[in-house]
Amino acid sequence: MSDRKWTRRTFNKTLLATAAGGWACGGDGNKSRPKPAGRQEPQGVILITADDLGWKDVGAYGLQTIATPSMDRLVAEGISFDFAFDVVSTCSSSRATYATGQYPHTHGVTGLVHRHPELSLPSDRDTVIRALKDAGFRTGIQGKWHLSAVEQPDSFGFDQYIATPIDQVIRDSVDALAFLERRIDDRFYLELNYMQPHRDIYGNYPQEAGYEVDVDEAVPPEWWGLPNWPEIREEVAGYFSRVLWMDALIGEILDGLDELGMADNTLIAFISDNGPAFPSCKTTLYDRGVGTPLMFRWPAVLTPARHDDLVSSVDLAPTMLDLAGLDPLPDAQGRSIAPLLLGEEGWEPAEALFSEMERHTGEIPARAIRTRQYKYIRNLTDKPWGSGSGGSWKDELALEPEQTFDEPRPPEQLFDLDADPLERDNLVDDPGHAEVLADLRARLDAHMEATDDPRLGE
Repeated sequence: MSDRKWTRRTFNKTLLATAAGGWACGGDGNKSRPKPAGRQEPQGVILITADDLGWKDVGAYGLQTIATPSMDRLVAEGISFDFAFDVVSTCSSSRATYATGQYPHTHGVTGLVHRHPELSLPSDRDTVIRALKDAGFRTGIQGKWHLSAVEQPDSFGFDQYIATPIDQVIRDSVDALAFLERRIDDRFYLELNYMQPHRDIYGNYPQEAGYEVDVDEAVPPEWWGLPNWPEIREEVAGYFSRVLWMDALIGEILDGLDELGMADNTLIAFISDNGPAFPSCKTTLYDRGVGTPLMFRWPAVLTPARHDDLVSSVDLAPTMLDLAGLDPLPDAQGRSIAPLLLGEEGWEPAEALFSEMERHTGEIPARAIRTRQYKYIRNLTDKPWGSGSGGSWKDELALEPEQTFDEPRPPEQLFDLDADPLERDNLVDDPGHAEVLADLRARLDAHMEATDDPRLGE
């Protein structure tokens, strides 16, 4: 291990081009189970999360306005999913699901913890972080911390909390790369939580110097369902600028792993916590609210592929632990998709996924089930979804007939996603869809009963 100092100008040129050495699985606290035949285990796991990145707002997923070469590289060199969904559309709840493999109504983080400290995840809860630490992984985190407003990351099993400014935005890769270099002979877990796509603390999208985007070219992606107004383009340009900035930082991590000789045996998982902060996206249960890009890269083991299986964020924790050769968390409600990633026999695709909302800042409870073709949403209040943030233009936008974000929600919504991907044509009262409606109602009830959802029967 070198004692070289990293600098913010030269670190990418001065990384050690040293192959990772051998590593041990840990000490007396090792909870590893016998590795299935033919299974290799990664030296390290890096979880990269984006804050408020839309589910298709990546070049490889269809975004054309800007280039995202680093995220595209994860797609090209790994396994990605076109139909991956968060179980919830708000930050703290999503991140607690990543850590626990549980639905929000089970882990209890049903709103933003900095607004509702009483909803903070207890530090004694079983999590991926604690399981990896107990197995001998050296653990670190940088960027957004949103599991608890009362306890810091070290209480949850992180050895190192790489400090960021008060807004929690990661501004360079120096400290993360230094962490990786120190772990060159260890097993490690590093969580990098990028806040760039999130609005700033003033609710704005300022463009980042060096990553400017032409406002005239910043057309809202068609999957957002927003008009191409100049005032909307201005905010979209700021959002895209910050996505470019995040993508560049991710590229520095990928390059650093290459130069350290750690890339081949490092598992990278990438996910976004919810959709972008624009009307009818974030905080809703529409696809543009809960849909997420999802990628796994592990060059030594995973054969690059793109899947159209339905995959849920509740499966992330079981998958990471399974790939790391560890037992599942005892109370996890998701399942490992490692057999799919590894091409093993016996994989059974999911027929449906479930999502929920309780609150962001205020209560907006709802439950939903999604199949490949249909979405059924049970609204447990008529309170509007709200704008999900946005500039003064949102008041004028609300007058557009296809926009419903400020209107009372009906008790139930049913959408044919093949015919209506923006989820605007409610089929609940359509006799031709009565059988589908009855089936999805029953399947949602069964899920809520199986997971002890306190909203069952409302």
